Amino acid sequence: MGLFDFFRRSPKPSLATAMGGRYDGRPLLILLENYVLSAIGSLAPDKDQLVASITQRIFGGDADWRATLRTTLQLGDSLDDSLRQMWAEHQQQAQQAGVTLSPEEFARMITDQNFAHLLSPSSN
Repeated sequence: MGLFDFFRRSPKPSLATAMGGRYDGRPLLILLENYVLSAIGSLAPDKDQLVASITQRIFGGDADWRATLRTTLQLGDSLDDSLRQMWAEHQQQAQQAGVTLSPEEFARMITDQNFAHLLSPSSN
């Protein structure tokens, strides 16, 4: 069973469906975006548990799924602090510009800008 099979079997519309194919062929993208959300304190506890379960199923590791991803993807231990700092800076810039930057928008932007080299191309 692939990562997306889990979401497709959900009775609710999945995030992958809602994003119009953004995640097609790129299951790691979901994990990385949720990593960013978790690091900045914007991931719901139930979603955190789901991502932890998926990460453990795919990569192994223990309950600290973020540490598992950092180790597996060879990301630095200071990543969480860097993400929180970037979130604060982007929030300040958005406020100064008179716009709102949601945590989800930030997670997509950061993932696209900083983790593209880890992601396989979309099948679209």
